Amino acid sequence: MPTVRFAWQRWPERPVSVQLWGVKLDRVWLFYTIQAAASAYALLRGGAPERLTGLALLLAAVSTGLVQRNIPILFVGLEGGVMIVDLILLAVMITITLKADRFWPAWATALHALGTGAHLTRAISPDVIRLVHAVLSAAWSYPIVLLLVIGTVRHSRRIRARGWDLDWSRQDPTLR
Repeated sequence: MPTVRFAWQRWPERPVSVQLWGVKLDRVWLFYTIQAAASAYALLRGGAPERLTGLALLLAAVSTGLVQRNIPILFVGLEGGVMIVDLILLAVMITITLKADRFWPAWATALHALGTGAHLTRAISPDVIRLVHAVLSAAWSYPIVLLLVIGTVRHSRRIRARGWDLDWSRQDPTLR
């Protein structure tokens, strides 16, 4: 069993760290690790909607890390690069939701839309408290990853039970 120690701190400019198997990870690298594991699982075991969503989420996480400003000034103002990444991911997730023969992408898309809406709150009112903006924009990431894992598990179970599973709406099951 791994040894996990948390160093909780109160302010977003002071990264929270987790020590896992002797390796110290701040909250950003911890999320990247969780996202990479969930995306890898979706790519290996999921259907087309799970694979596409896993890949899109992983690419968005990496892209956000590349365009985001450094931690001490994070969530101070509107971050145009992060907003563009979130809007592109939202468009991809809406497309997957409309085409997939699954219900979980609708929940994931709704959660991501809430996070993307945080950019709008910052644009409308720059006086939004920094911590509130941080929670509004980042808190939805973990439930989205959880939904991806749950969707992948359910797809795998349907494959084992029936031998097939429709990926997209209006797909003929006799084509499998």
